[in-house]
Amino acid sequence: MKKFWLPLLFALGLGTAHAAPVAPDVVVKTGTDTMRELIATNHVAYAANKPQFYAKVDEVLVPLFDVRYISQLVLGKHWRTATEDQRTRFQNAFKSALIRNYADALLENYDAVEVTFQPVRLAPDATDASVKCTLTRKKGAPVSVVFAMRLVDDNWKIFDTTIENLSLVASIKSQYAVEIQKNGLEALIQRVESGQVVADPNKLGK
Repeated sequence: MKKFWLPLLFALGLGTAHAAPVAPDVVVKTGTDTMRELIATNHVAYAANKPQFYAKVDEVLVPLFDVRYISQLVLGKHWRTATEDQRTRFQNAFKSALIRNYADALLENYDAVEVTFQPVRLAPDATDASVKCTLTRKKGAPVSVVFAMRLVDDNWKIFDTTIENLSLVASIKSQYAVEIQKNGLEALIQRVESGQVVADPNKLGK
């Protein structure tokens, strides 16, 4: 299951502000190419220096993630009662958890899939969009992926990814809700900060 989530990381490659919004599917497609090119060009160096690679993943991926909004969705009702310090700490820890969890797999499997995008129909005043694509793997059946995106300050940003009808945000929200119910929000944040709790899509549907 983890390999299925790699295109989410491949897709997060463009964060530069533009005078006019770049179409959401163009953002995802260009990001995919950018990430693959970076890894293909620097694969040996990245494999030999993981901290350098993690820093590059952070630099390239994060600008296209609507991290605050994703954090809000993941925490649900607990976001409303969290202090601003807790919200900031959770965002930073959650971002780091995603990077730690998937960077190694991304490095090892960057050329394992081909992505075919479907045309996006978008109204002129749209602020939300769904970018649909199909992943063709070297082994296994094709996988359908939908990137949920929203317009933020004239930039399209990803806030969820659904693979074969399974939502990343919904899965993580369910996992974290159990943690919060057992030990409270502050305990969850501390555990995410320490790397004891991660955003694990392998638990999807459980």
